[in-house]
Amino acid sequence: MLQIFKKYTHLLLLAALLTSLLPACNEIPEVEDLPKPDTSGITIKKIIETDPNYTLLKAAATKSGLLAYYGNVSSTLTLFAPDDAAFLRSGVNIDVINALPAAQLAAILQYHTLAQTVPGASVPDLPTPNVQLPTLLQPLADQPLFKLSAFPSRRGNAGYVNNIPVTAADQVAVNGVIRPVYAIVAPPQATLKGLIAADTSLSFLRAAITRADEGSEGLAKFDSLLNYPFPNLTLMAPNNNGFRRLLTYMGLPADPAVFAMLPVQTVRGIIAFHFFGTNGAPVYRYFTPNLVSGNYETLIGPAPMPPVVVDMTNPLDPVLNGVVWLAKAHMVRKDVHGVNGVMHVIDQVLLPQPL
Repeated sequence: MLQIFKKYTHLLLLAALLTSLLPACNEIPEVEDLPKPDTSGITIKKIIETDPNYTLLKAAATKSGLLAYYGNVSSTLTLFAPDDAAFLRSGVNIDVINALPAAQLAAILQYHTLAQTVPGASVPDLPTPNVQLPTLLQPLADQPLFKLSAFPSRRGNAGYVNNIPVTAADQVAVNGVIRPVYAIVAPPQATLKGLIAADTSLSFLRAAITRADEGSEGLAKFDSLLNYPFPNLTLMAPNNNGFRRLLTYMGLPADPAVFAMLPVQTVRGIIAFHFFGTNGAPVYRYFTPNLVSGNYETLIGPAPMPPVVVDMTNPLDPVLNGVVWLAKAHMVRKDVHGVNGVMHVIDQVLLPQPL
């Protein structure tokens, strides 16, 4: 069973962790700051105060204390700015803003703000999936250099940040640029391990990870990788029904306890095949706007190791296939964003080799 993985899977997590320790600027193409403009022009703060479409943003920035920061002419900023319609699409009206603590509003707006000017035209188009750039949001008080990242991307004239579309042309200010967005860009709240643990539809996946990690120690475990805050993981996470279909196909009871009966290397290879990678390491977070039809390398490694095949013919219903087709896998939940990656929940298990 899955003999090809015995040669490779003991190396994949080491490669993943070495890559995750590289600075972000070595993982992605650099986005250059624009030359600092004349300080006599209009600021981001002034645009927020005077544009009638930004009344909710103005209220949130005022309460959070960030509005004055947006007026600093010495800054170079990018603000992914939800207008009033974007706030309302996200379920946030003035009553919600008034009820939220100032610190929570500040965290939300800090995640929308980059400490550099990144106009839409400077963001690379495909084949680069996206660009990892630190926001102002510092999640850990004792680690000031660790800032949560946002992931701007471009598909032709269409721009995105994470999975949220940019809706209008850049608004240029003396201290940066405003890029209007369709909805609030929610900052991630937990690692992928935490998101999986909290999801009752992923209990089979948790059991499979536990079996795959047997005999491994420390950061060589998938469980540890999923809880490590620094990698850029993309996980296609089979839900319980997907694993039930796999176990039934194998002639086994559809029960998570069955994973203890399977060889560790078999389960380890299956789990590794659900993480996207580059040269056997996680490099990009593939939000749905970043996916195109084609072959995607996994943590098992590059060719001749098998890829996951993605079909984006219908962007609203992405389809995935492994080497063995029990059935095509569909995403039942997209763009579940964690501190260390993005997860798409799928309804089938992807197999890299016949069992």
